[in-house]
Amino acid sequence: MGDHASPQTDSLAESLIKTENADVPVSAFLHEGHRARLLDRFLKNSLAALHPHEILELLLTFTIPRRDTKPIAKALLAKFKSVSAVINAPMDELCEIDGVGERTAALFYLQKDLISYCLREKYEKQSIISHRKDVEEYLRFCFGQRRDEYVATLFLDNANHILKTELLSEGTVNQCTVYPRIVFDKALKCSAASFILAHNHPGGSMSASEADWRLTERLYAAGKLLEIPLLDHIIITSQKVLSLREMSRWPSV
Repeated sequence: MGDHASPQTDSLAESLIKTENADVPVSAFLHEGHRARLLDRFLKNSLAALHPHEILELLLTFTIPRRDTKPIAKALLAKFKSVSAVINAPMDELCEIDGVGERTAALFYLQKDLISYCLREKYEKQSIISHRKDVEEYLRFCFGQRRDEYVATLFLDNANHILKTELLSEGTVNQCTVYPRIVFDKALKCSAASFILAHNHPGGSMSASEADWRLTERLYAAGKLLEIPLLDHIIITSQKVLSLREMSRWPSV
């Protein structure tokens, strides 16, 4: 199919590709029509129509215009195991895959930050955190796939809207430090009525450590004194979320 074929004979995907790359031979982009068909399937039926490697393959076409992206997509999945893990992977590790350069790694990094931004827009100052699943959705993406340990706080208003999400600490696995003074200083600055503490377990453990409980008890006691209560302490992994509030050791009122 030539560059000047009738619009009626072109798929939407082919038309998009030709319009944006009019000075490049279409064959260099379509790889015998595969890219156009892949894009058409997405445009007509969303990502639900694509296999995991095809989702990555389609993303890769935006930064790798003249190379078959299927082997690269499959190599990414072989290394990182899931689309989510690829998007959350460090840029230097992405660049270890043959065919992935800094521009492509930056695209995945952009995807991750864009999703996080959209989730923040959905919850911060807009949606009410009325069920733990709302918090889970928000936090699992933000922190569930991270390699190092992160501690974050969700500061809430009287209606349980998220006022602000603050990253309190980050470090190597099992080496995160949180100071209650900093937590409550941030809470007072944003006029929080309550807060939720959350941290990830990069190793996948779903049990709270003694250190987790000690921190919970200190923050609970301080929050009660300052009338900024700790509502929950949530542990996040890539697969599950654990609420310490639902456990028998949660501090009594």
